[in-house]
Amino acid sequence: MRIWTTVASVVLLVVEALFFAVVGWVLGLAVQDQNMSLGGLSPDAMADGAWVGMGLLAAFLVVVAAVLARTARSGGAMGRPTRILLIVCAVLHGVLAAVLLALNGVVAFVAMLVMVALLVLVLLLPPAGPVDAPPKGVATA
Repeated sequence: MRIWTTVASVVLLVVEALFFAVVGWVLGLAVQDQNMSLGGLSPDAMADGAWVGMGLLAAFLVVVAAVLARTARSGGAMGRPTRILLIVCAVLHGVLAAVLLALNGVVAFVAMLVMVALLVLVLLLPPAGPVDAPPKGVATA
C-alpha cells in the first residue's frame, strides 16, 4: 500500500507544482498588465516576486516529488533527510490549507488536506520490502 500511496503523492505533487507555476505566471502578468502597486512597490517588482515565489514553490514540490519517486522505486525505508523533507512539505500543505480555507473555501481546503493525508501516510506506513533480518537485540527462536 505504501508504494501506491507514494505514487499517488508523486503524481499529485507534480500536478500541484504545475498548477502553482501557472498561477504565479498568471498573477505576474495580471500585476504587470494592470499596473498594480501595493505599498509603493513597483509593478515590475511585484510581478517578479510572484514569478519567483511561485516558481520556487513549484520547484520545491518537484524536488519532493522526485525524492518520493526514488523512494517508491527502491521500496525501502526512508532516511532522515527524506523524512524531514516530507514533514516540511506536509506542514507547508497544512499552512496552505488554512490560507485557502480563509480565501477560497472548502473545496481547495479539502484538496490540500488530501495531500497532507497522503504525505502523512507515506511517512507512517511501513516499507514495502520483505524484512531480511530481525531488529538488533531481538532473539530468534
